[in-house]
Amino acid sequence: KFIKLVSELFETELNKLHLIQNKKYNLFTKIGKDSETEFHKKFYNKLNNEWDEFKQEYDIFIKNEILPFLNLDEVLVQKLPTFRVMLPNNVAVSVNHYDSDDLHKHPSGEINFIIALTDMFDTNTIKVEKMPRLNEYEDIVLKEGEAVCFNGNKCHHYNDVNKTGLTRVSLDFRILPLNYYNNNYQKSSINTNTRYIENHYYKRFFK
Repeated sequence: KFIKLVSELFETELNKLHLIQNKKYNLFTKIGKDSETEFHKKFYNKLNNEWDEFKQEYDIFIKNEILPFLNLDEVLVQKLPTFRVMLPNNVAVSVNHYDSDDLHKHPSGEINFIIALTDMFDTNTIKVEKMPRLNEYEDIVLKEGEAVCFNGNKCHHYNDVNKTGLTRVSLDFRILPLNYYNNNYQKSSINTNTRYIENHYYKRFFK
């Protein structure tokens, strides 16, 4: 129900969010600014204030789809997914990076997932390095409602400027298998300063 719930929140088709925006945004070039739009604020305000139906849907998706896909019975999962909005003539993520780099500081071993809430294609999608440090990239192409798993922890990924004329909306999250987990890991997320440990950045899920 992700698409239904988020569409109801904004009361429009998600690939047309730019038609209802109240503020003009210059090209995002600084980390953090790409998640401060009016749409992010409305989404996270709802999510952080008892949006139980969305949270239940997330839990169901992890238990019914992700754990069987990874063949794991127990795992640590990003507590709540990250919300991405890629407006026309802008980007969703401001810098080319990989998640465990010195800037983002995610622990090694995480597995990345993206859920497309709109079609992701051409210049409104994400470009992912085929292998770490290969410096060759491939577009992730998804239809709305599809999901993909990729190694964003070690492979660089970035956005071109969106020239499709449509807004791209997606969710992403990270899984950490328990064999990679270190409860003494001291580093924190760059935007919310949340430590990458259980009951902070991660929540434990059981099959």
